[in-house]
Amino acid sequence: MRSVDALPALVGTWISRGRTWWEDRAPREQALLVVLAATLLLWGTLVGVVAPLQQARAEAQSEIRLYGELATRLRAAGPALKAPAASTARSQPVQMIVTLTASESALRIRQIEQQGAVTSVVLDAVDFNRLVQWLDRLERDAGVTVAAGRIERQTMPGIVNARLSLTRQ
Repeated sequence: MRSVDALPALVGTWISRGRTWWEDRAPREQALLVVLAATLLLWGTLVGVVAPLQQARAEAQSEIRLYGELATRLRAAGPALKAPAASTARSQPVQMIVTLTASESALRIRQIEQQGAVTSVVLDAVDFNRLVQWLDRLERDAGVTVAAGRIERQTMPGIVNARLSLTRQ
């Protein structure tokens, strides 16, 4: 291994060898080597600096266009977003709301009947997670809550039978 003191001497040796090699070249070769070095420097600059900057700029412009389109859509949909459709759902009969939202949530109702202000619903072999999401949607969008209920686990994981008494708040 060479010591740190030997490095300046080594660099000096390389420089003197390089000068000797350069001076041994004909003027035409020297001109060609200068052109080659300039070409390689230009190519390295393009590949290493300019191309990544152009790619990043194109990606940024694409994102700006995307966000601009999204902002335009949100502005156009603003009035619809502010006035929820729940107001129309709250005016419909509970039995109709329950039937429509259950079919939208892919829940199979075996039996449904209205007894005064209470709607009794029987669901067989439904996914528990879908059932809970459906009940949350009923309460949030239509003001329909569970007054009483019985949920029975089935042999398949996540599948339940449910008997629910629903009322509107």
